[in-house]
Amino acid sequence: MITDPGNPSPWDAAAYDEWFDAPWGRYAFRIERATLERATGPLDRRRVLDVRCGTGRFTSDLAERAKSLVGLDFDPAVLSVAARRVQAPLLIADTHRLPFPAGLFDVSVAMTLCEFVDDAQHVVAELVRVTRPGGRVVVGALNRRSAWGAAHRRRLREPPWSTAHLFSRRELHALGRPYGRVRLDAALIAPGAFVGLETVRPVLERIGWICPKIGAFQVLTIERPAP
Repeated sequence: MITDPGNPSPWDAAAYDEWFDAPWGRYAFRIERATLERATGPLDRRRVLDVRCGTGRFTSDLAERAKSLVGLDFDPAVLSVAARRVQAPLLIADTHRLPFPAGLFDVSVAMTLCEFVDDAQHVVAELVRVTRPGGRVVVGALNRRSAWGAAHRRRLREPPWSTAHLFSRRELHALGRPYGRVRLDAALIAPGAFVGLETVRPVLERIGWICPKIGAFQVLTIERPAP
């Protein structure tokens, strides 16, 4: 169910969603989903908010694990795709002004959102506001200073990446530090798809745990202080 018709989108939502079915998309999604699951922890009794839920790839997995879930995005086109995948409320709203009272959710998630907003600090503050004391905020972000970033330097100079701000680990940590205990995890060490990638995947991801600053997928977890 989608509420609020929103505005026409300039994005090709179907093409974006099809990326997840390409070899690299399938690989990256599996790695990122596992990292997200570790960051959120068990969700069987949790109310979850997924901000910038996109076409619902991660949202679907969160919904299966959560007690209840609400998805939110500013793009009606991607939500129309998500609605075919997710049986949960999907809202169109400004991520800088979340339409929820304070402390409504146990866990709030935002995947690759902060890179594309005008004021990332304000967005994180909003995620914290709608998450109860003792709850958890999880922010996934892409890392330019990684093998993936190096391999895609030219692409990152083109739209939509040319207007994105890809956070360093220091910057990402600073986004969460004012709001509670902060942890940074990292994954996705490969620069892209190549022959034999699945064979070497365990070794690559172990390297990521040893040297997290080279992971393409960075996850900030904020533990809100309990009352």
